[in-house]
Amino acid sequence: MKSLTLLITFSLTVALGFAQKVDIENVGSTIPQPVLIEKVEAKDGQIIIPYEKWELPNGLTVIIHEDHSDPLAHVEVRYHVGSGRETAGKSGFAHFFEHMMFQGSDNVGDDEHFKIVSTVGGNMNGYTTSDNTVYFATVPSNSLETALWLEADRMGFLLDSVTQEKFEVQRKTVKNEKAENQINQPYGLSSELLGQTLYPPGHPYSWPVIGYVDDLDRADVDDLKNFFLRWYGPNNAILSVGGDVNTEEVLSLAMKYFGPVKRGPEVKKKRVPLPVIADDKYTNSKDDVYLPLTQMVLPAVPRLHRDEAPLDILASIMGNGNNSIFYKNFVKSERAVEVFVYNWAREFSGEFTIGVLAYPMLKDGTPVSFNDTEALIRETLEEFEKTGITDAQIERAKAGGYAELLGQTGSVFGKMSMISEWFMLTGKSYNVQDEINRYEKVTREDVIRVFNRYIKDRNAVFGNVWPLPPDEDRKKFKKESYNPNASLQIGEESEYSGLKYDKAKDIFDRSKRPSSGASKLAVIPEFYRTKLKNGVEIIGTRTTEVPRIAVMINIEGGHLMEAEKGTRTGSAVLCADIMNEGTKNFTTEEISAQLEDIGSTIWFSAGTDNSSIYVESLTEHIDATLKILEEKLLRPGFREDDFKRVKKQALANISAQKSNGSVTAAKVFNKLMYGETVLGEYFTGNYNDVYKLKLEDVQSYYQKYYSPSVTSIVVVGETTKEEILPKLAFLDNWESKPVKLPELSGFPTIDKTQIYVVHQSDFKTTASQIRIGYLAMPYDATGEFYKANVMNFSLGGAFNSRINMNLREDKGYTYGARSSFRGTDYPGPFSAGATVKSKVTDSTIIEFMKEIENFKANGIMEEELAFTKSNILQRDVLSYETLFQKANYLSNIVEHDLPYDYKAQQEALVEGMTKADIDALAKKHLKPENMVILVVGNKYLIKDGLEALGYGKVKELDKEGN
Repeated sequence: MKSLTLLITFSLTVALGFAQKVDIENVGSTIPQPVLIEKVEAKDGQIIIPYEKWELPNGLTVIIHEDHSDPLAHVEVRYHVGSGRETAGKSGFAHFFEHMMFQGSDNVGDDEHFKIVSTVGGNMNGYTTSDNTVYFATVPSNSLETALWLEADRMGFLLDSVTQEKFEVQRKTVKNEKAENQINQPYGLSSELLGQTLYPPGHPYSWPVIGYVDDLDRADVDDLKNFFLRWYGPNNAILSVGGDVNTEEVLSLAMKYFGPVKRGPEVKKKRVPLPVIADDKYTNSKDDVYLPLTQMVLPAVPRLHRDEAPLDILASIMGNGNNSIFYKNFVKSERAVEVFVYNWAREFSGEFTIGVLAYPMLKDGTPVSFNDTEALIRETLEEFEKTGITDAQIERAKAGGYAELLGQTGSVFGKMSMISEWFMLTGKSYNVQDEINRYEKVTREDVIRVFNRYIKDRNAVFGNVWPLPPDEDRKKFKKESYNPNASLQIGEESEYSGLKYDKAKDIFDRSKRPSSGASKLAVIPEFYRTKLKNGVEIIGTRTTEVPRIAVMINIEGGHLMEAEKGTRTGSAVLCADIMNEGTKNFTTEEISAQLEDIGSTIWFSAGTDNSSIYVESLTEHIDATLKILEEKLLRPGFREDDFKRVKKQALANISAQKSNGSVTAAKVFNKLMYGETVLGEYFTGNYNDVYKLKLEDVQSYYQKYYSPSVTSIVVVGETTKEEILPKLAFLDNWESKPVKLPELSGFPTIDKTQIYVVHQSDFKTTASQIRIGYLAMPYDATGEFYKANVMNFSLGGAFNSRINMNLREDKGYTYGARSSFRGTDYPGPFSAGATVKSKVTDSTIIEFMKEIENFKANGIMEEELAFTKSNILQRDVLSYETLFQKANYLSNIVEHDLPYDYKAQQEALVEGMTKADIDALAKKHLKPENMVILVVGNKYLIKDGLEALGYGKVKELDKEGN
């Protein structure tokens, strides 16, 4: 199940005579009133999101869900328009307009939208898909009216504020986003090529959501305005409001702010023929990658089609987990690093995908070919048909989907997104229990039927991405997005002719920003703390919102312990990897099946300073899940065949990282900060070190450093201290060993600012990864570290910070730029960074340094200080809603031994901070004259510009920082 959709109890009042009405303050009683369409109530034994659904006279659907567990409100506006409503030659408009919706409206100043939401302690964003565009904000519930006012203003009062200048800046930003998130990413153009090949010319899914650059280049402001007029009417939108709200108040405010917005053109349901493939098709491309990628894509069914659920379950059986046939034939057999199978349904059609990230060489040293991979995919499908499908496999897939769906109901954001999407797709009542029932009804016969109909012997599109051969001239290679519609002559479209901007007329002063009510106090979880006999510290809290339990186990050490004599680099990560395999009593497949049967998760991982275990279970299965944890933690298998496989995967991943500029930047920046200490080595280890590891090395790591003496456990969910402690009693059998964390010193000092360059690629399109910083201080909750981050908020910590507004909104150099102080028990860096095109690399560094130098010299403005305080003092309200948020809060307390009231201490510190305090922190902790400037990119395009910046001769490093 990809998202669970449920049964509803509802009261439907359609007849005009039975329509309920409300009196709307400040709007007048003579105008038409909203109509109650549906009222959904909770029902015992079913998982239902209760809400009321109304329709305003202008056609706007309003969905209201009350959840008073946390003092926050979530506001979402979903417009039924995505890239699927665009036409050939005019791609990218839906996404482009999403950007423009944040650039101000009649009563909201330029770039003020983010700032206003941040000021009240909220967060916000938007996203565009092929089928809809969504804008959302989560705020403390006392600022609900502000969030509604903002959304209504850009729905009804946007176009007069759209200027050519804003248009050009956002056009640059979108181009940067396409370059950063698609073109310059490994395999980034594969989905674009698959869409062009799978769908016929002109099909709305044949172009990417972000569009093509040349389509954006030939667009003008009037094109964009017409797009807004055609699709952004209230009758093509759903306003969803959930959280600590009152239904009558929400409806009154919705009528006040959205009611006057004029109805837009009618939007009819779009009919698009499903793609038909007469023969197998192939798209082959090269990229600067290490692992060959093959994807087999077959046409499937649209969202909520009767065959979607069986196809989802089929995909799960075929490719999910260590017991799937594709895992067995590709990963277990060491033909591939990774294999994935999924069914993706959208409004007009779906795609069933089988993907293989293969090793470049077969076991015998023969180079792998796409023909080899395709042949094995087809052989595996034939084997799958012969082997058959069991009821146990189907139930296992259902269990995983059920757990995933319940996870989405753990936040108001998740609940409102599900309800609004379902209504947009169906136009009728649909809820979580309906979605559960839809998947529960799937039978073995259904799964066999969809396999035969959509997969077996069907023509498909094969997308192959091949690593560039070593002897290919990379300077001549071009990695470009190809637009097949670039030469189309675009005439006037009747759908956009005659559109006029009919601005709403108000009977109140809309320019007056609503004031927030009395501040809400965060609902900080009450927690318990205790210790087991062997020293394991446990901290936990009970929450009953969702029938789930999360357990986070933190074992101090991680990569740090590789500083100890006799401990090889890479041991921590490889040890965690093999702990995800079998145990002494069960194979990898057997232990995985036990977890999949109950929809539970147990995952071992390792990082710079810890190894961790994440456990998640439905409440009803917590006993069985912890039994499996006991087996995995206390009786790991450490089998030689498992070790060889996970080591081979680790080596392949390390090799693959070399083509990722952001990973290279992280590795090298780390080395520049920490030098030859263990922290200077990336936590995954380098290729040579991992290659030398033996099974005995990871066994030794486990025996030495997996110890109760350095372990803490966080428990959050539907359980009490009295219930969970007996279930964790098995940990008393875990032998405790003394573990001393290494004392590190001798980090490099920076005498003067120096530029370093790492040559990432000869490609002309290679982006520049910029990292600027120095080694600052360790983490603390109420000292210099915390205060320095408060200082940094207006410099580079917020969307509306000086750095981001300069580089993204003013210059259009990047999709985003930030700065921050990071720290653990060891000193962490101050760093600022962005991804930019090669041609503006030097200009970007100039602007970064100018902002840092100016902030140090002149300090913060009073307005910025007020903005900083307002955000930090109110945002805590949003910090404890989900299981994961609660767990992170408790984890921070136990790992750093913080007092129970540290949050109150932080608030008092921020409240008392003055401009003089911030200015002093800036002078002390911003060091533009003693910083590292690292650029990872194409040195042939950027080195001369960097040499001219005045920081001396540029030093070149390799991808390991040497």
